Amino acid sequence: MLKLLMNSGPWGPWSGAGNQKPNNSKPNGSENNSGGNSGGEKKSPPPRDPRGNPQDDFEDFFKKSFERIKNFFDSAQNGKSPKSLVGLVILGISFLWLSLGLYQVDTDENAVLLYFGKFYKVATPGLNYHIPYPFGQVIKKSVTSVNTEEFGFSSSKKKSDNRDFNAESLMLTGDENIVDIEFQVQWQISDIKDFTFNIVEPNQSIRKSTESAMREIIARTPIASALSDGKSKIEQETKILLQEILDAYGAGIRVVLVQLRRVDPPAQVIDAFRDVQTAKADKEKEINQAQSYANDIIPRARGESAQAKEQAEAYEKEVVANAQGEAGRFNAVYNQYSKAKQVTKKRIYLETMEKIYRDMDKVFIDKSASKSGVVPYFPLNEIKQQPKKE
Repeated sequence: MLKLLMNSGPWGPWSGAGNQKPNNSKPNGSENNSGGNSGGEKKSPPPRDPRGNPQDDFEDFFKKSFERIKNFFDSAQNGKSPKSLVGLVILGISFLWLSLGLYQVDTDENAVLLYFGKFYKVATPGLNYHIPYPFGQVIKKSVTSVNTEEFGFSSSKKKSDNRDFNAESLMLTGDENIVDIEFQVQWQISDIKDFTFNIVEPNQSIRKSTESAMREIIARTPIASALSDGKSKIEQETKILLQEILDAYGAGIRVVLVQLRRVDPPAQVIDAFRDVQTAKADKEKEINQAQSYANDIIPRARGESAQAKEQAEAYEKEVVANAQGEAGRFNAVYNQYSKAKQVTKKRIYLETMEKIYRDMDKVFIDKSASKSGVVPYFPLNEIKQQPKKE
């Protein structure tokens, strides 16, 4: 029975999943047919494939076991029941022990099958079988559920043991400021073999790796960016760095999400920090107002300058044109003067007197009327200024 058990497992005789040696014991069929007599000729079975299927070995074991049970009842009828009864009891105990090897892997799980503590294979969801304890062992883990690790806070109502939230959350930024950060990381098992064998304490390894990655990214980031629009960049860079660390460990873990829950200055200086931020906001406001005024006054001054320049150019053109016109007029008058001097002089005189008297007050006095003592007064300008009567 012991020989049959040792040759029915996936490890071969006292070894792992390969390197099996041929079994030199005689077949169980010949042993049962002889009624336990070992006087027959011993024949060695053909060599076993070192990569043989343990399921085939198990079925072969059951076939031989049923054959022994049949031989037991045959021997009981022939008066050989005492020895056969002991064999039946041993066989029943063996069946009970072997039945413990059935196990179920749920749809969200994978299982690692070990023989003598050595990895044999990964079992997929469904009903599976392994050689029971102490030879075989099954380790089942969920590979679809998302696990969460929290830093700087705890969403559970139960108090966390030996956790210093301040030590987890206080970090130094790239410009040597301190920020208080609460964040969480979500992860899944990607390779159950690596997850089982390469890391001893998965949760602690993930926590230490995540905290290290977050501190490294925060140490590259200014506090202003961490408190405003740089959060998504911090999350993405931390996720990438954390995945690289876990891959280097061969942890068999996939990082699903890194999420910042809160980023604030330390509680002891948060009021002073807010005052500083308010002052910076006021500074930015004043700068923006000054910039707005500059943007308004400078274009206006440039417009006025351009307008004055254009007016000067227009005045220049006007003066030049007037001078050219006066010169042309003078040349025309000179040409007429050279042809008829007396007429030209008289015309110039009359035009000049017209210009002189045009805007002057004019009063006409008759010299002949002075002998009578009455001076006639005729103010032409007043007559012109009087309004017309309707």
